[in-house]
Amino acid sequence: MASPNKTVLILDADEATRDLYRRGLGQRFTVITAATEQDAWRAMESESIDGLVLEPEALEDEAWSFIARLRALERYRNLPIVLCSTLDARRRGAEVGAAAYLIKPVTPEMLSRTLQSALQASAPLAGR
Repeated sequence: MASPNKTVLILDADEATRDLYRRGLGQRFTVITAATEQDAWRAMESESIDGLVLEPEALEDEAWSFIARLRALERYRNLPIVLCSTLDARRRGAEVGAAAYLIKPVTPEMLSRTLQSALQASAPLAGR
């Protein structure tokens, strides 16, 4: 491969979903998973994250404030975020600058294509 894999973080409370997406996305990306906000912050402190897949329900009512705190950090201001949820909160996702909002069920292939598009679209913003 000409360029190194991009690293994506999957934040979802459901272990089976994290595993499904980790295996599906692992063919194209380096994948890190987190079940909680604390796990996600630890991963972002130790790894360079290029994209985030977030199930807002994983953080209950805190998902939107998590995204706001993330966006407040220069390092993650333009981080592509793909919201992947059982709930339809597309308007809220657009308000927080999500690159995409997918309604589950979402196949790993669909998520991979969406994430790849989001990463490509953000590349000029990140100076890549």
